[in-house]
Amino acid sequence: LTEDEIATILKSTLKGLEYLHFMRKIHRDIKAGNILLNTEGHAKLADFGVAGQLTVSTWGKIRTPFWMAPEVIQEIGYNCVADIWSLGITSIEMAEGKPPYADIHPMRAIFMIPTNPPPTFRKPELWSDEFTDFVKKCLVKNPEQRATATQLLQHTFIKNAKPVSILRDLITEAMEIKAKRHEEQQRELEEEEENSDEDELDSHTMVKTSSESAGTMRATSTMSEGAQTMIEHNSTMLESDLGTMVINSDDDEEEDGTMKRNATSPQVQRPSFMDYFDKQDSKNKSPENCNQNMHEPYHISKNVFPDNWKVPQDGDFDFVSTFLL
Repeated sequence: LTEDEIATILKSTLKGLEYLHFMRKIHRDIKAGNILLNTEGHAKLADFGVAGQLTVSTWGKIRTPFWMAPEVIQEIGYNCVADIWSLGITSIEMAEGKPPYADIHPMRAIFMIPTNPPPTFRKPELWSDEFTDFVKKCLVKNPEQRATATQLLQHTFIKNAKPVSILRDLITEAMEIKAKRHEEQQRELEEEEENSDEDELDSHTMVKTSSESAGTMRATSTMSEGAQTMIEHNSTMLESDLGTMVINSDDDEEEDGTMKRNATSPQVQRPSFMDYFDKQDSKNKSPENCNQNMHEPYHISKNVFPDNWKVPQDGDFDFVSTFLL
């Protein structure tokens, strides 16, 4: 921020602290992130999560060590002017983009703040004497000698602050950046929803590409939504067509998968030696019935054996060899 912008923001902030301290309350977490600007440019204090009632002896630590007053770190009790120290650190933060000791570990900063001299600008020559003196009055290590909010409102740097209108360009730029980020977030959400819809469409089509795999399926995007077709390749026979599922397989090894094929109609295997009996029957039939009989299928339950025929004992089927051609 520029020096004029900082002066205007600090003036509104000091008015808020003056009222807060008059009500005997301490903010305890003053920093740039907790100073908000409305559309007109007026500064408003925010985040009172650690604000406390002022007592004779107030103890405890706040959440951001880089802005902590020395008496707060040392736990020797503090009052309203602890917020003034934090305001001085905030002034440096707005000017340089970060508070003092921001480049070191917070735990190390906790030890350095009470022992080291009060921090100053990294490049004091870039700032006016009025601004430098204002920060110096805020960052007095002895809380009894530190200026109050009412006293700082009478400081030359604050009294010469320009009206809030100088912040309008800054606010307009910030609003444009916010709107652009919002549009990007909306675009990302729409893209995620579109990708999610495509995933739902693809999830209904499953293809099994190998007969050696144990029922493993992979999704493709070749079928339209609602088709819900499942296809198994690597076969030459069509066993069943159920409308929603087609399974082509003759390999017994696929029975260990997650899907098994059940034949729609049992087929009885016809023994080869039955051909002999067919020929015997064809010789005994009359010529006029020949054409009709040739078109009639031989039923396996037909009794072609003599009544006195008996099954050989002990599985002796050598007689079958006489039927073979």
